[in-house]
Amino acid sequence: MKILSPILFFASSLLAVAAELSLIPVPAKIDYPAGGDFVLDSGVRICSAVPDADFAAGFLSRQSGISSVPADGKIIFEQLDTPQKINADPEGYTLEVTENQIVIRAIAPAGFFYGAQTLLQILDCGNDKIAPVRIADYPRFRWRGVMLDSARHFQDPQWIKKFIDLLASQKINVFHWHLTDDQGWRIEIKKFPQLTRVGAWRDGIGFGFRPDETEHYNSEGRYGGFYSQEQIRELVAYARERGITIVPEIELPGHAVAALCALPQLGCTGGPYRIWEKGGVSDDVYCAGNEALYDFLEDVFDEVADLFPSKIIHIGGDECPQIRWKTCPRCQAKMRAENLAVTMDLQSYCVNRIAKFLKNKGRRIIGWDEILADGITNDAVIMSWRGNSGGIRASKLGHDVVMSPTNYCYFDYSQARTGEPRSFGGLVPLGRAYEFDPARDVPAEFQNRILGGQANLWSEYMPNEAQVEYMLAPRVCALAESVWSPADKKNYEDFSKRMLAQYKRFERAKWNYRKPEGIVVRLGAGTMIFDCDLPGATVAYTLDGSVPDKNSPRAADQCTLTLPKGDFKILKARVFLPDGSLGKICERYLNFPKALVKTDLLPYENFIPEKAVDGDRNTFFWANAPVPAGATFAAFFDSAKTFSKINCITGKNENGGGGDKAENAVLEISSDGKAWLPLAYFSNGNARANIPAGTPVLAMRIRFLKAQSNWLVVREFEIE
Repeated sequence: MKILSPILFFASSLLAVAAELSLIPVPAKIDYPAGGDFVLDSGVRICSAVPDADFAAGFLSRQSGISSVPADGKIIFEQLDTPQKINADPEGYTLEVTENQIVIRAIAPAGFFYGAQTLLQILDCGNDKIAPVRIADYPRFRWRGVMLDSARHFQDPQWIKKFIDLLASQKINVFHWHLTDDQGWRIEIKKFPQLTRVGAWRDGIGFGFRPDETEHYNSEGRYGGFYSQEQIRELVAYARERGITIVPEIELPGHAVAALCALPQLGCTGGPYRIWEKGGVSDDVYCAGNEALYDFLEDVFDEVADLFPSKIIHIGGDECPQIRWKTCPRCQAKMRAENLAVTMDLQSYCVNRIAKFLKNKGRRIIGWDEILADGITNDAVIMSWRGNSGGIRASKLGHDVVMSPTNYCYFDYSQARTGEPRSFGGLVPLGRAYEFDPARDVPAEFQNRILGGQANLWSEYMPNEAQVEYMLAPRVCALAESVWSPADKKNYEDFSKRMLAQYKRFERAKWNYRKPEGIVVRLGAGTMIFDCDLPGATVAYTLDGSVPDKNSPRAADQCTLTLPKGDFKILKARVFLPDGSLGKICERYLNFPKALVKTDLLPYENFIPEKAVDGDRNTFFWANAPVPAGATFAAFFDSAKTFSKINCITGKNENGGGGDKAENAVLEISSDGKAWLPLAYFSNGNARANIPAGTPVLAMRIRFLKAQSNWLVVREFEIE
């Protein structure tokens, strides 16, 4: 008999066992043999036959409520004597359920722990019987990480344990901890107590938040906090037991204002400095020509290395303006003494000195992809965040690489176009996060250089722990499957079904996850398109302003409506789940544009994408953040049409130009929505072109060749 979670009665045969058991991430190998069910009765006990499994066995007992015994248990941890079954991976495990027992086998503590995590998900299905199953599982990548920024906003140490527990449940094995920045210094350094006495506190919460949106104030009413060395040691041990390495990040040579407030002599100007209460990048950085800086950094990293056993330590290295260095006498003298041609060479000099120091302590550095410059030490690990291209280049140069591209892995980006809390900007919905593949576009001969992938939680707009939880879950599940499971086992439809049980787990763990909205409505060319992200759900809608209920009309994937010109109606739609629960209401004003817009750019306030294709230059789309390289803004007709000319107008002025215009972008058309033909490059915000005679046009788009710091206004696509 197959055991199904009640909410998964509609599961498909695709990846059948994983779907029925709702396992995330999906295991590498699953077999479903014949045989009787294992019965979970009062006689079931847990026992460990190997010391390496003792923590995993105890963890499983505490989490499941099943008692443990020294021997003769029915849930058994044993040494695996055939390591090839798990690719000889210390994080791999086998799990076998038969009528008489459940056996977890591994070759190292991490494998036993991950086997226990998988069994907990199986037990979570809520049945007293478990069908026979054989699992052989091991990770695709060695580095499966999540970065937490505790510098912009401080998180309570006890909550950090909750955070670690969530990562461990998803088989994430690296917690990259961002501890210093312009907005705060969060790690106690015994030799420099002023770093936390001064650098850990600022006057207010900043970033436009209300004071009551956080609890982290000291007795003087200043905002912030720091982690004592005793707390850090406790958290490191807690994470290590759960198979997680904490990789600390101590930023250099930029993002250093909090440190400069405590030790102003380490800057080029000597101050005065003030801890930031906003985002962005400060021109005030460490003085790379000051020998005292290197003494300071070595003392800091001495203590950091003593606290964190990680063999890799993050040194940042990103977004370091060099404007101060260009006029600083000490920096200029250092460049002459070291025969450095440009100030970027001075950054490499600074990074390499710290890399050499840490290498002598048996450690390697990892840094953001800006450190990939001439002269960087060969053993530096590169974390590629500005797309995958930096990581691909680094792999070809012989560097190990962790992929963390913004368009898949920046979990400070919004999860939907509308109805979301403030965020940094950008859009990474659950489906986009699931598309992440650290090896994408990497030539086969260099793929052994890709250590894995990582998601990043930059906390500028996460003033409290609940908001961090919301931005992490459920996207952490998509990340987990992208970095653990074999590429050929990934399937988003199946993943979505398994996620329905995962949402229940979030509930039980009291995790403030983002609940799936179920329905996104897109408008274009007289058509409403309902994008439903919940399998097995149906969509009910109304056009009279009333709340949809079980008697309301049900929508197909798309509906075509003809409304009189100028007749605005209110669409309200919501999903009905198979278990009877309801999604939240999606509300839109219907004023159909001439085309359907597809873009990853989020709108500022109510300047929605459809306003760029409504035939009126006075209305426009306005993005809410700078535009990343590779971003697109595309408009699709209901069917291919023939035109002679096209004119795309961007910018704040009605006729194009002004602020927030398209720069370093190209206007393209497509006959099938797949292959694109470049027509014209943007100049002063406009792109005009003649369309080759007889060419059918299904879609037109703006594609950005480079990132632009200004926002974007798209006024209209005009065609003749």
